[in-house]
Amino acid sequence: MNNLLNLLGIARKAGKLALGFTAASLAVKKGQAVLVLIATDTSPHTKEKIERLCRRHQVDIFYIADRNELGRALGRTSQAVIGLLSPEIGEALKTQLTARTE
Repeated sequence: MNNLLNLLGIARKAGKLALGFTAASLAVKKGQAVLVLIATDTSPHTKEKIERLCRRHQVDIFYIADRNELGRALGRTSQAVIGLLSPEIGEALKTQLTARTE
């Protein structure tokens, strides 16, 4: 998990994250998001809205950590929805997340 959160920190420093529901949704709609990360404790309503949008635009979704843990990794208090804009970091994250669930 720490390696995943470190990759998110790198992506943030590189300016390759859309932080929050609104920014992530816009990135998905514009075709900029390569994947979306959702905190495990995000509200059901928010989860449903972002899931529907990601399905429509064929963007992968992963659930990792809780809002506070995601926020700490990004230097914030909490973070529920993150859109990743870097294909390279996106592939690295997908590989780790997929391996973690197998």
